[in-house]
Amino acid sequence: MLEYGFARPSVITRLRRGPLGPHLETLATILYQHGYTRNSIRGYLRACAQFGRWLTQQGYTIADVDATLVTRYLRSLPPPPVGRSPKAAAGLPHLLTLWQQQGLLPPAVQPPLHTAAEHWLEQYTQYLEHVCGATASTRTRYRRIIARFLSACGDTGPQGWSTLQAQAITTFIHQEAITTHGAGRKMPSVAVRSFLRFLVGRGELPPGLEAAVPTPRQWTHATLPQRLTAEEVDRVLIASTGETPKALRNHALLLLLARLGLRAHEVASLCLDDLDWHESRVLIRPGKTHQARVLPLVQDVGHAVAAYLHRGRPATTSRHVFLACRAPFQPLTDATAISRIATRALRRAGVTGHVRLGAHTFRHTAASQMVNRGASFKDVADVLGHRSLQTTGIYAKLDLDALVAVALPWMGDIL
Repeated sequence: MLEYGFARPSVITRLRRGPLGPHLETLATILYQHGYTRNSIRGYLRACAQFGRWLTQQGYTIADVDATLVTRYLRSLPPPPVGRSPKAAAGLPHLLTLWQQQGLLPPAVQPPLHTAAEHWLEQYTQYLEHVCGATASTRTRYRRIIARFLSACGDTGPQGWSTLQAQAITTFIHQEAITTHGAGRKMPSVAVRSFLRFLVGRGELPPGLEAAVPTPRQWTHATLPQRLTAEEVDRVLIASTGETPKALRNHALLLLLARLGLRAHEVASLCLDDLDWHESRVLIRPGKTHQARVLPLVQDVGHAVAAYLHRGRPATTSRHVFLACRAPFQPLTDATAISRIATRALRRAGVTGHVRLGAHTFRHTAASQMVNRGASFKDVADVLGHRSLQTTGIYAKLDLDALVAVALPWMGDIL
């Protein structure tokens, strides 16, 4: 497979006769099978060949390679521009993985947790994943908050939770609330309360202290849901059209957000088996509400998804619908990646300023459009996957025609 990356016979011969000749041949085959481009394969092989020459010059063998030796090699390279990695470091992770799979290197050893705070963060993250079933994005948000909470606790928390006082919890929540707004003001309270329940379950805290976590006051339905106009939605969708794999993927993804009001993680977790083309339906698997639901696969959404599957989606064994556009074509299973795509699409279409950028704006927009077209709150709740009609009730304020009919006259008009 070296011939795929290099055309000159002299270069191919030099690589094959080098210290890592057979390994480079195997690595080239693996990279090709994973869909890497010719330029990427060429760059990775050159970098790995340079690493092999360095090992020989220093008197090392493959069996001597470990994290310390790799770090030493990287430090010997000329410093790259700020914010970039050395070109000679490209491809090394693939080579080291290959050697581990071949049994030439021991499995990578996880670095020890140096602080008690890191220990608790690791244990809490596993609790969220395996006990609570929290999504990856939720685990990330909670972990960031709890990292700050542990820092605020200082030596008291990680060293001995029995000395934790309710005042310390209240002070932290109030400090966090100052830096947030909207629904985000409740997030620190939810995360800290979850963490304290985790500690109670571990026997580190007596039951009851989790009730001391205050919830910042927030008026229900105090603001209108941020939404796009129909013209703005059309602008975003038009700006995302194209025939490149990336454009086909993003257009289908944005249509799912705009037409069906899906959450970002629901789009990320969508699999090929969830699409029922004969019945024109799409299965949304249990997520935030732990309930599955079936939605109609409307015509323009179905056409866009089919176009991406036929002309844009790379060949892979993954069953996830949406994949990265660059090798090794990993599935976009992180809701953050979906939200970033939505944010870039909004900016590209010039939709900024009056709405919060991200995937959830499309969800608010879809719900608002359904309400203004006369859909009942029960229908909207079923589409959005709300467990309570109270959650859907926020969109009642967007049915402007109905509100005008029941609005009381302004006192200034009577006097």
